[in-house]
Amino acid sequence: MSSERLDWIYAATDPEDLQRRYDEWSAHYDADMDVLDWAAPGAAAAQCLDQGGRGGVVLDAGCGTGQVGVALRTGGAARVIGIDFSAGMLEKAALTGAYDELLQASLTEALPLAPGSLDAVVSVGVFTFGHVGPGPLAALGMLLRPGGTITLSFRDDVFRDLGFAASVEELSAAGQWALLRCSEPAALVTEHGEGVPMRVWTWRVG
Repeated sequence: MSSERLDWIYAATDPEDLQRRYDEWSAHYDADMDVLDWAAPGAAAAQCLDQGGRGGVVLDAGCGTGQVGVALRTGGAARVIGIDFSAGMLEKAALTGAYDELLQASLTEALPLAPGSLDAVVSVGVFTFGHVGPGPLAALGMLLRPGGTITLSFRDDVFRDLGFAASVEELSAAGQWALLRCSEPAALVTEHGEGVPMRVWTWRVG
């Protein structure tokens, strides 16, 4: 059933529909993702912390039920802010106690955070099928202080096919982003009985 739930999420027709689906899913999200061996939150949080996110303010962009926030806090993050567009997901994230602040907002719109106010951004499971395209990447980078880092998880089949590679290549060519680390491909989730290759990428911004 859990793989079918992912198919249902990927098939959302517009942002409002996606929001409604996540609100509905929030009660069962963690249990469903456990069945799918969802390891990306821990992998991305660890890489974010290793690449300089431990001592400052970290934004969990698209925090969902708070799995990344819990991993960040367990790993020693000093201050964690979570943003998600789903009220249902934010209610679950609040129960974890991992966040200093939780905000309801969409990554496709202007975020209620000041430019240069963050030391690190991490986002897991957001930039994928039926979710958020590459458009917000530059805006997320602008929230970082010079030298801050942005850590993102991507399925290998999404990174190039949906335009993310082209966007980060443009940002890198402009001198705005510099790649610090790309993890080796690993099956960080299982769909329909098969591991899906994913990588965690970290760039320094500014």
